Amino acid sequence: MPILLDRTPDAPHLHVQVAAILKKRIHNGTWSNGSSIPSEKELCAEFDVARGTVRQALASLEAEGYLSREQGRGTFVQWHEFSANRSRSQRLAFVVPYVRDSSVPTILVGFQQVAEQANYSVIFNHVNNDLQQQERVILKLIDENVAGIALYPINSETLPIIENLYNARFPLVLIDRYVRTFSTDYVMTDHFGGAIRGTHYLFNLGHTRVGFVTWLSPAVSMEHRFLGYSQAVAERGLRLSDRMICRVEGYPMIDRTPLNEYLSGPDRPTAVFAANDQIAIAIYRAAISLGLSIPGDLSVLGFDDLDVSAHLDPPLTTIAQPFMQIGRTAAELLLRRISGERGNLEQIALQATISLRESCRALVSEESTAMAI
Repeated sequence: MPILLDRTPDAPHLHVQVAAILKKRIHNGTWSNGSSIPSEKELCAEFDVARGTVRQALASLEAEGYLSREQGRGTFVQWHEFSANRSRSQRLAFVVPYVRDSSVPTILVGFQQVAEQANYSVIFNHVNNDLQQQERVILKLIDENVAGIALYPINSETLPIIENLYNARFPLVLIDRYVRTFSTDYVMTDHFGGAIRGTHYLFNLGHTRVGFVTWLSPAVSMEHRFLGYSQAVAERGLRLSDRMICRVEGYPMIDRTPLNEYLSGPDRPTAVFAANDQIAIAIYRAAISLGLSIPGDLSVLGFDDLDVSAHLDPPLTTIAQPFMQIGRTAAELLLRRISGERGNLEQIALQATISLRESCRALVSEESTAMAI
């Protein structure tokens, strides 16, 4: 079936519509750099248009630097030349999956401070945890001629559009997580090291049944925190127990149903390491519904150090991410790429610290808290 174009009187010319569709295929990785595109005859059949319309569309894309036509061989994608040679605006883009707490705004503040010092403005976008919307937003930003993009990706699955941007030498820095099977510049927290430290902290308080609660997410940041917990358990000479681990749905709301079962029974954890502060808050609520006191019956440790964490009852002890520094470092790296700096990829993991408050207690003696730190 041919692709249906808008043929109403007020619609853009047919060659403009065809060019826009072909451009999207280049942006999203359907056609990678160096690959050949279908022949004029095939494109005429696909769009049900005359050859003159297809030739106009191809000529416009060639003029913009998207395509290269070679006599006797065909037409090829050459988007890297388009990206390297075009004139860019003084605008940076900052794209995130969602805004649900203070982490993203704090990263954005750090990012914007550095951008404005370099006379760049920042376009902010959130994509409602929707992969298709994430791709649409990225494509729109490229069409709007932004100078570079800082992307907090929805997950760590490989995305063709990210690979295509990298191959096109488009300035791109990932935040909080990287994508699997493909390397880019990124800035994140040392999630693994922070989780090891947090788990040992709970063991040092005298807890032997130390649990871990995470949410179902294909993001390496969450996986690294689980790996850090697992490593600390092994370093204590213990075996990883399924009974000590709980996984919950995390978006758009945390499902507390699994937590109620997890925190019930005589073999429940006496201390829980929550993979982020949002989960820790859900654990607080589940504990209240079960009549458990924090930290009397259950010690809780978070990961993030959101603004709200210090105001919980009791205030939450948590592994603190350097959100402001993440934003500043990402902007500095992105600006270096925009200036033309090449060389090795920069893959930066910033150290996490522990914010000690009142949600964890020692089981052995008060002296053990000093050792725990």
